[in-house]
Amino acid sequence: MKRSLISLICLMASLVLILSGCSKDGAPDGYKNVANENDAFYFYVPTTWVSNTSGGTASAYYSSDDYSNVSFTCMVIDPGKTDTLETYKTTALEEFAAVLPEFKEIAREEKLDENGVKVPDPVIADKETLVFEYECKLGEDHYKYMQAVTMKDNFFYIFTYTSLADNYDKHTAEIENIISNIKFK
Repeated sequence: MKRSLISLICLMASLVLILSGCSKDGAPDGYKNVANENDAFYFYVPTTWVSNTSGGTASAYYSSDDYSNVSFTCMVIDPGKTDTLETYKTTALEEFAAVLPEFKEIAREEKLDENGVKVPDPVIADKETLVFEYECKLGEDHYKYMQAVTMKDNFFYIFTYTSLADNYDKHTAEIENIISNIKFK
């Protein structure tokens, strides 16, 4: 009897330890979900980033000293017009060029691992993903952006990273992890 009680207590303690490390939305260690409960996705950002719920879009920014920010949203596919990743990119770049001062697309730099093998662009939820970058000037500041876009059902899902040009490269590893951890419900 004593041995059974000790075994039961050990089992319960083990379950508590295991379950305490799990979040109900599946957030990886060190990350939190900033998506709405009604969103069709989980959008995980580092726990040190500040959630931004003011715009109705799943988003967060790095800190009050560095407003580098990320967002994830969706847009309805327009059949016959904007209905592929390439047509999304072309349309988006044309629209940005029409309204953003000193706008230009930036060629993506090829990244190599320690063995000299090309590192692929990050992928959203194991779906085909198109990644592109651009920059512009707003006021006196130069900004850089990255978008990663995928398609699911009748929607484009759009990740956007925005940063002052000087801070852009500081968050590369975090940004790639954020993109890689996006999940659909």
